[in-house]
Amino acid sequence: MYRSSVRRKNIILVILMVILVGMAIGYSALSSYLTINGTSNITSDFKVVFTNIQEGTMNSATTVQKSFEGTSVTFQVKLDKPGSNAEYIVTVQNQGKLDAYLESIEGIDEANNKAPTYITFSVKDLSVNEKLGVGESKTFKVIVSYNMAATEIPEESKQLTLTLNYSQDTGATLPDVVGTFEEPVIKDGLIPVMYDAEGNTIKANQDGYWYNYEAKEWANAVAVTSDSRETYQSAPAGTSIEEDDVLAYYVWIPRYRYKLWNVDGVSDEQEIEIQFETTSTTKANGTQNGEWLTHPAFTFGGEEIPGFWFGKFEMTGTGEAPTVKPNLISLTNQDIATAFNTIQSMSSETYGLTQYDSHMIKNMEWGAVAYLTNSKYGRCTGGVCEEVWINNVNTGTGETNNGIQWGPSITGCSGETVSAGVKNNMTACEAGRDYKQEGVKASTTNNIYGIYDMSGGAWERTMAAIASPEGTFQSASSGFSEQPDSKYFDLYPNNIESTDFSKGNLGDATKEVRKKEGTNANGWYNDYGYFPYTSSGPWFSRGGGASTGAADGLFYVDISNGLANFNASIRAVLTP
Repeated sequence: MYRSSVRRKNIILVILMVILVGMAIGYSALSSYLTINGTSNITSDFKVVFTNIQEGTMNSATTVQKSFEGTSVTFQVKLDKPGSNAEYIVTVQNQGKLDAYLESIEGIDEANNKAPTYITFSVKDLSVNEKLGVGESKTFKVIVSYNMAATEIPEESKQLTLTLNYSQDTGATLPDVVGTFEEPVIKDGLIPVMYDAEGNTIKANQDGYWYNYEAKEWANAVAVTSDSRETYQSAPAGTSIEEDDVLAYYVWIPRYRYKLWNVDGVSDEQEIEIQFETTSTTKANGTQNGEWLTHPAFTFGGEEIPGFWFGKFEMTGTGEAPTVKPNLISLTNQDIATAFNTIQSMSSETYGLTQYDSHMIKNMEWGAVAYLTNSKYGRCTGGVCEEVWINNVNTGTGETNNGIQWGPSITGCSGETVSAGVKNNMTACEAGRDYKQEGVKASTTNNIYGIYDMSGGAWERTMAAIASPEGTFQSASSGFSEQPDSKYFDLYPNNIESTDFSKGNLGDATKEVRKKEGTNANGWYNDYGYFPYTSSGPWFSRGGGASTGAADGLFYVDISNGLANFNASIRAVLTP
């Protein structure tokens, strides 16, 4: 440890980026001026400086100028249109005689919350409390994105002032590094993808820019047919992926911790505070409000996992050939055991997913997606959160005793309002309301990079149920002859009242998101909640259905006996 007489030294590096608007025919051109300025008394003892800058992935973006000298780095880049992004790789080196560490990163949230909000900034591969020893170098990325969903021409400039505060490492024990993002796990036949301005699926550059959670662009990937897999794996980034070749779409949910706000009580809608973390970070085990908790969904069968791939849409296809695709009838009419086996069959060479554990969602995994959605990385901006819109499409008649009243939904659709009334006898999304167009309002990110069908659509059963009064597993009509493996199944204590959410778990989006007691209209955004209870079905169902209107949503909880039903669907998860 350094002697206590050593005086603390620090260096503050400031990134200044100004967006200037140039009016042009079509989309405006954006000129981004990014400057990193150091303000410190650098000596031979304490000297942290920039040593390199180079372009990373450039998508419809052109570098006008870049330079670096000592504690200053300057970029100027032109962004051509919505969907453009620019990535710069910066190297910082400790050339002094004292070890250093990154004490703080400041300014990203403040800048992103300012108008125009569809211009966003992010820093990648740089985390608070990371050490920078003598002679060591660190590379990180600075990214500016022009959201592809933007429909306006910017009328004002935007500035980012990002402060990186490096301080002397005195040898004292530092808190764990937090904020580090676990990279999406791509193996087997999974292909990383992005979407062009028209919403078409294209192969992404796995080693470059293909997601940005600060910009609410979650990582996406697809499984493709065995006949086309080798072709796409060897194809360059930017290659269009034909929809007929896609078997399943997935979205990466990275490992994170969240700040507890309502351990035991009620609360109003609010932004959920989230910090990304890695499997090497000490787990947060908070139990009280204000403490941090590593989300339980990232412990799978006793193993700590970096994240998981979540089905982008409700299941489609058939029990013999399941898929996860948009604009198709959701797969329904299976009991839970059959549905579970259907999804497990996707861990096969047919899908190129033999190195993943394909399974049906648990309550806790639904909760992990719901909390990420209700954070700054999903539907919240500047502390203001917007509810996910309903998928109100019903392929049934909507009429009692006239065919199938409540049938499957069509995946990836959105109603014309957040809680639109049901549309019956549908064979497709309403015109202009599919996942590429206005349907993005029903996405967890309000753009094409999110997850769909989590409000409305078909009711989604989860691998979760309450125990019998004796505390044992009860199958009901699920088709299971015995309790499933605990890594695939959440077992809750017995419950006797549908309005009693005290048996809910932290992280599962049940009791923490109650805003009223003693009523079933008790969830955030007035989502209904029926906690499974003894005299009803023991299994959990989430999200609501196409016909449920304002009661639907991320925080909707319902009961199920596990029986096959025409309006009860499922969701797939891949654990790496």
